[in-house]
Amino acid sequence: MSGHVPETNVSTLIQIELPRRRRGSEGPAPRSLLKPLARRVGRAIRDFRLIQEGDRILCAMSGGKDSYAMLHLLDHLRRRAPIKFELLAVTVDQGYRGFRTDVLERYFQEKGYAYHIERTNIAEVIDDTMPLGDTHCSMCARLRRGVLYRMAPELGCNKIALGHHADDLLETLLMSQFFNGEICSMPPILRARDGRNTVIRPLCYVWEHEIVRYVAEIGFPVICCACPACGDNSLKRKQMKLLLQRLEAGHAGIKASLLRALSNIRAGHLLDRRFLTALAGETVSEPILEVGAPPTAPGPGSEDRSI
Repeated sequence: MSGHVPETNVSTLIQIELPRRRRGSEGPAPRSLLKPLARRVGRAIRDFRLIQEGDRILCAMSGGKDSYAMLHLLDHLRRRAPIKFELLAVTVDQGYRGFRTDVLERYFQEKGYAYHIERTNIAEVIDDTMPLGDTHCSMCARLRRGVLYRMAPELGCNKIALGHHADDLLETLLMSQFFNGEICSMPPILRARDGRNTVIRPLCYVWEHEIVRYVAEIGFPVICCACPACGDNSLKRKQMKLLLQRLEAGHAGIKASLLRALSNIRAGHLLDRRFLTALAGETVSEPILEVGAPPTAPGPGSEDRSI
């Protein structure tokens, strides 16, 4: 897309505040987070084979802090990687009034990113058809994912990169157990049911608070999604986020331990009959799930100098 972007009042920009040192205070300036976060993303790419030679990756760009960090870190690695792959920034405009696509478009043009902005009527569809008991966030996510799945092949992309970070994985893990009665989370790589698309999550080893600091360090023009449910603390995911924050505040390291647990599954110590029956040498009508040896994945808080 191209064309003149009119200047308008950027009232929807999210201002991320960081603690600042007092004037005249001693101590060295804080180190840039670029290299440590890039190492973490590189480790995830190697552990789960997220990117391969010749990939053309659709980077879902919502305008939020996570998508900016993901695109910037992937582009940093792309310039130094021993393999060749392409990035395409794609924004799905849900149609909410006040969503600043002009801010995103100007950023893509200034930085030289290939991009595409897809206009949709998702906001209207949600208002007209949202099922009882559903939420804006869950339905909007499903509809946006459907648009991305459709757009990726049309734009020549074989993978879709989403900006979900380590905290998102843990929040999903708790939500699945508390509300759905199952143990699952967001995998770092997922083959979509349509058989055409592969979803990757390069930030799976990166914590949200690190992204907040990194975004403030770089100065990305973060924008609000303009959804009427934005900032609603009654949402289940927001409740899980607050719960994890309280637990981490009282017991430092809990989140890192939970993340390691996702790659250290002891299926024989759970209540799933499919695993236990297989261990006993019996057969069951349901298919037996195979659990391979988990990769050696350090917690995002640990230092990784392998890249």
